[in-house]
Amino acid sequence: MDMNVNEFKPNKKEMMAWIKQYTRWPHRMTGTPEGKASAEFTADTFRQLGLSEVEIEPVPSVCYETLECEINIDGRTIECHLANGTNRISELGKKDTKVDDADVVYLGKGMEEDFENVDVTGKIVICDCYFKSHSHKEYMKFFQDAKVYDPHNKLDKKVNIYNIFSPNDWPFNYLRAKEKGAAAFVGILQNYMDCHYLHEDYSDIIDVNGYMSIPSLWISRKDGEEIKKNADSSMIGSVHVVTEYSQKNALNVKGIVKGKSNDILLIHSHHDATCKGGVQDASGMSVVFALAKYFAALPKSERKTNIMFLSTDSHYTDYEGHVGFIDKCGANGEKIIMDLAVEHIGKAMELDENNDMILYDESETRQIYVSNIPGLLEAVYELVKKYDLEKIMLLPVEQRKEGEYKSGDVNSDAYDFHVRGIPVVSLIAAPMYIYHNSDDEDKVHEASLEPVAMMFIQLVSKVWDILKP
Repeated sequence: MDMNVNEFKPNKKEMMAWIKQYTRWPHRMTGTPEGKASAEFTADTFRQLGLSEVEIEPVPSVCYETLECEINIDGRTIECHLANGTNRISELGKKDTKVDDADVVYLGKGMEEDFENVDVTGKIVICDCYFKSHSHKEYMKFFQDAKVYDPHNKLDKKVNIYNIFSPNDWPFNYLRAKEKGAAAFVGILQNYMDCHYLHEDYSDIIDVNGYMSIPSLWISRKDGEEIKKNADSSMIGSVHVVTEYSQKNALNVKGIVKGKSNDILLIHSHHDATCKGGVQDASGMSVVFALAKYFAALPKSERKTNIMFLSTDSHYTDYEGHVGFIDKCGANGEKIIMDLAVEHIGKAMELDENNDMILYDESETRQIYVSNIPGLLEAVYELVKKYDLEKIMLLPVEQRKEGEYKSGDVNSDAYDFHVRGIPVVSLIAAPMYIYHNSDDEDKVHEASLEPVAMMFIQLVSKVWDILKP
């Protein structure tokens, strides 16, 4: 079946208007008033677009808040940001850490040998933190039978980008400092935007052996280099960090259009963000809204299944909202036949020699994770070519129903669906700025909005043909 998409074709101007509605908040963190307001906006928009059974579903989730975060070295206050997951000693509760007039020691990259014969007990340890260089084509090697659509060979261009999404020096240098009795840790972001603001969390990727009890603070390369000038002399510093972990609610938002079958085809993105989140993930939600508008306007006779539209929450609270949503669907006897996920329609970037961002008016390299169902990868590839979505890697993933994350796995918002045995097609890009407070509407690659939405509209028809619900 080839659907007529002309009458309700996605409109870039309308999609950008939705994006701007999300970026009016400084952040949309789970458990905050801003997070609640963005969930309510999502629900209101679903209703306006004609979805039925629109609900905001709360799921208990442990949320954190940084109440104080300060560092002073030799009388100078330095801009800093608390590394996620640190300054914590229990599942719930407040921790107030004060380190007054402590010795400050710089220990290079904080390797094992850097700590040899150095007493760091009660001291503030400062280390350089580097991310690994990232190559998209190297990442592809984890996926057997991967395909690429890159008609202008842009993936062959060497760009100065780094993998901020995987651990490298940190948290291992932090853990060494903690184990050896340090009072606090400071990480110098050596190859990130020259800023102190990084909002990534690796504690769900590696075993950190309990809670990360001492505070770890990010500072910029510029500030770090100033501090290192005095590394051979005695330095004195103070740190004050207050964090609180409390039980709040992640707020998933869903709505539905009815079809000829009660099976559910799920289309989703997320509304939570650490900052304004123009790319992460107001852009993804604009695609979800465009698809909701289109399919709500179709007659029921042209919808082979129910289509549920979902906006998730809890990216920074261990994905408890995602898990809760899937559990509830199972308990209700709802059968999700596939999850179509879309995230991060962003511009490409790299860093210059000063760690300043160079932004390009073209799409960031995109991955599409595709469950290994006969005919699905080929169908997605043909649609990618049809809508000329360049710089795309199609990554086949084996279906499974349990297990821990491993290389060559789904690395997107669709992960929890994937490990529950739900087939996925998940589009995502991962520019370095998505956890940085520069992620605003200007980072959205507007030229990609309509073709990405069109590709997903056509994909729904292909999925129905392949799965034959």
